[in-house]
Amino acid sequence: MKTFTKSRISLLYVILIVVLLAFVSVSNYIASRNMESENNAIVNESIPIATTTNSLLTDLINQETAIRGFLLTSIEQHLEPYTTGKKQLEDDLDNIRVYDKKYPTLQLIMDTQAIPAITNLQKHYDSQLELIRAGKSEEAKARIAAGKTMMDRYRMIHTSIEKTIDQITSDAYTASLKAGQTSRMITLVGGIIALIAGSLSIFISFRAIQAEEELRKSEETYRYMAESLETQNEEIIAQQEEQQVTLAKLSERERDLELISSYQEKLTGYVELKDFLKQTLPALLNSLAQDAALVVLERPENEDDTSYEVIHSIGYPKNHIKQHQKELFGPAKRVFDEGIPNYHSRDVSGHEQGIHGSMIRAIDQYIPLFDDKQSVIGFLLLTSYQSSYLHESNERLTKGLVRQFGLAFYSQVMNDERLKQAANLAALNDQLTAEKQLIEGQRDLIQNILESAHEGMMMCDSHGTILFSNHRMNRYFGLNERIGENLVESCHEIAVETTSFIGVATSIEALIDGSHSHMTQRFSFMLDEQPQYAELYATVVSEDTEQQGFLFVFRDRTEEERIDEMKNEFISIVSHELRTPLASVLGFIEILLHRELSQDKQKKYMETIYKEAHRLSNLINDFLDLQRMESGRQLYHFSPINLVMTAQEIADQWQDKQNHRILIHQQEDELWVRADADRMRQVFHNLISNAIKYSPGADRIDIRLTVEQGKVIISVQDYGLGIPEEAQGQMFSKFFRVDNSDRRQIGGTGLGLAIVKEIVEGHNGQISYTSEMGQGTTFRVVFDQFHISTMDGKIVIFEDDDDLAKLIQVALNKFNLPSIQLRSAEEGIIALSRCIGEPILFIVDIHLEGSKTGWDFIADLSHHPVYYQTPVIVSTALDQPHDYHEKDIQKYLKKPFSMERLVQVAKHLLETKQSNAYVFHTQDKASLSTTLQRNGIDIIEMKANMDMIEVEIKKPHSDS
Repeated sequence: MKTFTKSRISLLYVILIVVLLAFVSVSNYIASRNMESENNAIVNESIPIATTTNSLLTDLINQETAIRGFLLTSIEQHLEPYTTGKKQLEDDLDNIRVYDKKYPTLQLIMDTQAIPAITNLQKHYDSQLELIRAGKSEEAKARIAAGKTMMDRYRMIHTSIEKTIDQITSDAYTASLKAGQTSRMITLVGGIIALIAGSLSIFISFRAIQAEEELRKSEETYRYMAESLETQNEEIIAQQEEQQVTLAKLSERERDLELISSYQEKLTGYVELKDFLKQTLPALLNSLAQDAALVVLERPENEDDTSYEVIHSIGYPKNHIKQHQKELFGPAKRVFDEGIPNYHSRDVSGHEQGIHGSMIRAIDQYIPLFDDKQSVIGFLLLTSYQSSYLHESNERLTKGLVRQFGLAFYSQVMNDERLKQAANLAALNDQLTAEKQLIEGQRDLIQNILESAHEGMMMCDSHGTILFSNHRMNRYFGLNERIGENLVESCHEIAVETTSFIGVATSIEALIDGSHSHMTQRFSFMLDEQPQYAELYATVVSEDTEQQGFLFVFRDRTEEERIDEMKNEFISIVSHELRTPLASVLGFIEILLHRELSQDKQKKYMETIYKEAHRLSNLINDFLDLQRMESGRQLYHFSPINLVMTAQEIADQWQDKQNHRILIHQQEDELWVRADADRMRQVFHNLISNAIKYSPGADRIDIRLTVEQGKVIISVQDYGLGIPEEAQGQMFSKFFRVDNSDRRQIGGTGLGLAIVKEIVEGHNGQISYTSEMGQGTTFRVVFDQFHISTMDGKIVIFEDDDDLAKLIQVALNKFNLPSIQLRSAEEGIIALSRCIGEPILFIVDIHLEGSKTGWDFIADLSHHPVYYQTPVIVSTALDQPHDYHEKDIQKYLKKPFSMERLVQVAKHLLETKQSNAYVFHTQDKASLSTTLQRNGIDIIEMKANMDMIEVEIKKPHSDS
């Protein structure tokens, strides 16, 4: 029997490949034939599928015929085709479901069109049968047309099914023919490739047999050479083993030296003793092959008592070591008494035996630690659980390393002591520095308090020597240059120049020499050619100590005197202004009460009384308005104001009431500012009234409204008396009136312009005037121009809190939609009326800047003919009103709310807004379509499901 050589195996492998290729070719041929037969079977199945679908149509027709026969005759026997057709319909549907699972196209038509249509017809036939049996034949006849429409729709679907079956049959047959041709072509190509591969394999096998013969001859030659090399290799291995033993010894010695070197490196460079022990003890144990160590120090408590503290330990069980000992005994005691190392062997017990309990003996080495005077200050304890004796070489190494440890340890102990001393000194220095800073701070604080006080202050000692004077006292009397001089002498020198200070100097002298115990003195003097009124009083400082002195406080009363003078003038003006109209009212009422007058005179007197009462009311209102503004209690309701309309409104009110014509000149039809509407009217009224009052000989007032660089400018010009130069600095002062011979007949309280100035500045505006004597005066008011924002295609945030509005805008940035902030409902209503593109979403706070609230804007939005369906989020800290109900496009969020919640609600509303689809319960689609179109709703698409109809409608467009 021949052996299987590599060449023969290769030949067999080639033969096997050829056989496999031939088998694959035959398999492909058989598969192609099977594919053709399978496709023929698919074509043959199309006939029963078509028959079944035709049977479905026949079943429905039988049911329809039976229902109509029963409707006409009311004979139950006519319903047999209905019952039979209904049962046969269920069987046919079951049969066709077997086929439609194989063909997705057929299944799609059946599931989406045929079965829903059959279901609707079945429901229609069932409802017809119920109506006939209930005696409602007329209603049933009226529904015959609807059933016919449904049957026509199914016939159209049936035609689609037949076309689909024909297409499936045609496509399958064509594909099967192509598949068969392709398979046979693959088989032919595979056979050719198999023949080529076989030929190549035979050639390769022949060449392999020849190579094998040559290799066999070479193998015998190399076998002899391999035996010689093996002998040499054994000798080399023996030499390598000897070298490995030597290398191991050298490596062990090198490791020991590295441990010692590492240990020595760790003996220096530490700031604290605990870090030194934490690093050096593990290195010492590794170098000496020990298992545990601890360091004990002697701690003197007083002259007689001493305690011993374990300052560091490593390798012992957790509860094995006691940190403090009052007394030592045995080897530990001998270390302190003798000052030499000693060794102790002991049995191991408890946790010290280890987890496996194999440690039974331990050797302890007690090694003394010395100071620079060779006195024992503690000891080092080393413990080994690995051997019961010590090698001589190990003992020498231990002595050397431990000596190094002792020197480094003592150096570290001394360094620790120095660090503690330095820390104590630093703490003392910090404490002294803090106390110094506190004293200096208190001094500076007192100095700052005295310097920042509104009163002048000066201090002297009990002898009258000036010690301190703040800047206000220096401003009045220059006492800073007199520090160290006698106060009494300085006061007499001041009294020489200011005679009113003589009484003050006398009082100060009496206070210092003890004649008076306290003093309070009022006086006046001139400063920068202006009269000043002051009060000086003194108090005793450090009365109960030896260092007694006096603190003099100088209080400026100039403003008080001015206010008293103003108050007196105010009382005089008010009493005069109030008494004048009041006297007229009382006088005419007295005449009306005690005299018989004609109707004309009664009417004339009553008109005079009404005019004087109105004048009196305006006067009181001016007093109250000014008082509110000056006290900061005036509230402004800011909203967009069209100054052109406001000016025209005020001008119309003044026309024909005076001899003056009010003329308005404007560049544009609209000039918007952000202001309080009522206060703007008051500004126009006061300026026009002032212009009319001070131009008695003129017949016109010109009001100009212009825009310059984003500023709206209101100019009110009269052609009257003008303002004298000496009075121009007080034009906006309260109760000030230009008083000369030309103006004595002009009444008024002098409050109108003061009120205008307060209102303008309350709106961050500016007011000024120009005047020329005999030519007239022009008052000029400037406001920032306001631009009405556009809402087109934006998220609109109604919020007067700028920080919250910014936070909401940042949170809504994830939608990548533009947004704007509006501060008042009035601006929103104006912007809504100017919209061209639809806003996206409104976020509305209730309390806003203007006089209107968020509810006002929502009400205006709900009546808008185009944008009433825009989603709204109500954002407020108030509870929902009792009559408020959320809508699908309106949500209520109570503050505070999270930005995440706001984003969720906004996302829901925006998604709801984007869908223009409405859902109706199942009904006749044609009837529903007719009803919607009759109501002006255009339909894009209607989708009928099992229990509902979804209708997508066209979005209405704005007429504009």
